[in-house]
Amino acid sequence: KWKVIIRKNEDRYFDTSCNDLSEINYPLCTQKVIVLLHLIKKYGANYFDNIRNWDSVKNKLLGIYGYTLNDDLKGKFEFTYQNGKPFLRVLDPSIKRIDTPLQIEAIVKPAWDEPVSSLVNTTTETTATFFVDTPAKSALKLGIVITYQEQQYPYFQVEAIQGEPNDDFSSYISKTEKIDLNKFVHREQFSVDDKILIQQLRKFLPSELNKYLSRNSPFSGVWDNIIQQHNAEFPDETKHLINEYLHPKLQKLFTDFAETNFSFYLPNGNKFITANLEHAELSNQLISPQFYINFNNNEYEISSKAKLPLNEICISENESNTPLFFQYHHKLFTWKKVEDIQVTEKFLPTGKINVNIKDWDKYLRQLVLPLSKEYKVHFGNLQKAEIKDEAPALKIVLKEQGDYLSFHPVFTYKEYEITDADKETIILPLAGKLLIVYRNLEAEKDWLQKIENLHSHFIRPLNNNTLALRGADVLRNNWFFLFVDAMKELNVPIYGFEALENYRFNTAKPSTKIYISSNTDWFDAKIEIQFGEQKVTVDDVKKALANKQQYVPLADGSLGILPDEWIRKYSLLFKVGEGKANDMRLSKYQYSVVEDLYNQRDEEELYIQLEEKYDKLRYNHEIKKINPPPHLSTILRPYQESGFQWLNYLSEVKWGGILADDMGLGKTIQTLSFLQHLKDENKTLKALVVCPTTLMFNWQNEIKKFTNSLTFYTHHGGARDKSNLTNETTDIIITTYGTLRSDIKYFVEIDFDYIVLDESQAIKNPASKVTKAVCVLKAKNRLCLTGTPLQNNTFDIFAQMNFLNPGMLGSQEFFKNEFAVPIDKYNEKEQKEHLRKLLYPFILRRTKEQVAQDLPEKQEMILYCEMDKEQRKIYDAY
Repeated sequence: KWKVIIRKNEDRYFDTSCNDLSEINYPLCTQKVIVLLHLIKKYGANYFDNIRNWDSVKNKLLGIYGYTLNDDLKGKFEFTYQNGKPFLRVLDPSIKRIDTPLQIEAIVKPAWDEPVSSLVNTTTETTATFFVDTPAKSALKLGIVITYQEQQYPYFQVEAIQGEPNDDFSSYISKTEKIDLNKFVHREQFSVDDKILIQQLRKFLPSELNKYLSRNSPFSGVWDNIIQQHNAEFPDETKHLINEYLHPKLQKLFTDFAETNFSFYLPNGNKFITANLEHAELSNQLISPQFYINFNNNEYEISSKAKLPLNEICISENESNTPLFFQYHHKLFTWKKVEDIQVTEKFLPTGKINVNIKDWDKYLRQLVLPLSKEYKVHFGNLQKAEIKDEAPALKIVLKEQGDYLSFHPVFTYKEYEITDADKETIILPLAGKLLIVYRNLEAEKDWLQKIENLHSHFIRPLNNNTLALRGADVLRNNWFFLFVDAMKELNVPIYGFEALENYRFNTAKPSTKIYISSNTDWFDAKIEIQFGEQKVTVDDVKKALANKQQYVPLADGSLGILPDEWIRKYSLLFKVGEGKANDMRLSKYQYSVVEDLYNQRDEEELYIQLEEKYDKLRYNHEIKKINPPPHLSTILRPYQESGFQWLNYLSEVKWGGILADDMGLGKTIQTLSFLQHLKDENKTLKALVVCPTTLMFNWQNEIKKFTNSLTFYTHHGGARDKSNLTNETTDIIITTYGTLRSDIKYFVEIDFDYIVLDESQAIKNPASKVTKAVCVLKAKNRLCLTGTPLQNNTFDIFAQMNFLNPGMLGSQEFFKNEFAVPIDKYNEKEQKEHLRKLLYPFILRRTKEQVAQDLPEKQEMILYCEMDKEQRKIYDAY
């Protein structure tokens, strides 16, 4: 069980406690909330007042008039209740008080104690304040008195007085009485505004000031225990805290009391009596100091004046004892800024500072120039030089601010850096003179606009030149590197790199060296990448590209930026290559990646070394002109002959490919020409053609028509003989996708020279049984024929290429994430280009439009078909 205590205190707040110590972040734990909600719901908001036994309180109220509850009160008194509290109303005006109004306090235990639940026990105590509600002969008016009797900073105190005002509330009609704000104040006869003012005036009490000093001074928590010697001067830090506390309260007091006739001041040395009080007019107009400099009699004079609404008065003529406000002819003004107090105090008591010539430069830099940034400074008869329309120099200072990186432009005139506090005119020392530089605000604005135009997501606070950008936007699309380059071109230096933690950029461009050696079935690549002296591994780059980041973390804690151009050149290499550290291996099918790197080589940033001459390697990958079989050379059209040579090239380099010509351009005859060439070269041939059922007879007819020296067997139908599959005299086996799937256990036993898939889009689904069946067949090489290698989406090509060149496009998941989804869903051009580079050596596609010049003239033939009797009858009827 939890023990909860809730006590209503004298300030109309609640003191609470609970023995559940687990809640430390909030003043109310769950148990306290349960109790309060229960009391409000069941008993109302005045529960703490209603549970009191008021008899003793009522007796004390009646005792003011000499009565008790045992007396006959009818017609004399009446008790009323407001917000649960008793008020005594006097009905008989002849009854007089026998004592002055007093605050009556009573601590009353609750008459009963009811537990909210078995979980929580509650104890409630309360302290209440009661006032006698009785007609007053005259209301009291609250007044304020500013006394100058204090001997220690801030040399003044704000006191409260009360007295009876005249009918028009223009003055007091009798002597006033000083109110001790440290004690309870009877407020029943004050107006609402005066009641509020009492609380306001209490903020000026030394005890309240000491609380603030105790919380904020270096002696936090022990200020009240520090004994200040009489007339001892506070240090500047303490004075600043005092000013910081009192200045806003003075501004509010002067504003609230600006229209009253009940504000006074007590001149220094006078006794606090009504006769000695002088009327004070508090002004709600804020004032600022101004400064004047003149050179006379071989010395400089710096004077300070308060700029009042109607005139300027020397600081020394302040009639108050304190620098916190300015008094002139009974009128009191507060300073506009708290800093004005300490600035003007430097000029007291004379209101001026005299400086000899030898010390002038020091005062000019340390006092005058800082003043000129914040205040109006008049230079009188000093020698001056002026500069106008000078172009400022610019530098950028970087700074991290939470999730943002800020870009702070700093303009410089004559080696002087502009700050946010600087005005349109800058004053600089120049060989004993003053150099007045007029800022070129148009040029500064143009610079800011140039920088802001470099990113559309820059944010800029109102009246501030600093630009900010989210970290993600800074790193996206290599923007920061481009920004640094842009600043270099504009000769704008950038500072602050060393202070950054999350955005420490290495501004060096990556230098890339690649050493490639060629093997039978793969390429080995040794890769060196450096940002200045910082090296990165292949694995670092692969991780960055996989996460779509254009930067890599470096060993020194900085970030190396991967420029867009670098990514365009090398990202495909890192995506398809396998390896870690500095080594990578590429499949023989990825020769196009090596070729593309070589063609894009840039001697300044890329070095590729091939262990064998590149020309020799490229020669092996050139399509050589091979004559087709003699009896077909006159039949094949030019584009068909080039297709035959391309098929021969794939066979030599042992690559699988897709012949993807438009329908009707002769993919079958090009394939048969190549198979005939293969038979002529090797004297033997074992080829498998897999096609839809509707194309089986087309293959049979084409073989008979163009390559009748090749023997074939059609493995299809219920009467098919499995033994014919191993017949040594058969050059070509023709079957369908369905038959292949059914008899796969027989086909996997055969080593084919070539496997040809006609209408290969039939295997576009990697998970289908027919796709799995063709992928387990054994062959020296493979070929796909289709006029539509991509029917619906990019993923259609994966299964076909995986059949032709296993592993060329990586795993199914890799291809989906790197190519299919980015291309089909987001239409990413870079991924399209990468896929094109990988596929173009393996796909040959010609459209009818491209080879139109090689096609025969269009021939039209009209054939008439005679209708039968029923058709003719219907035709004639209509």
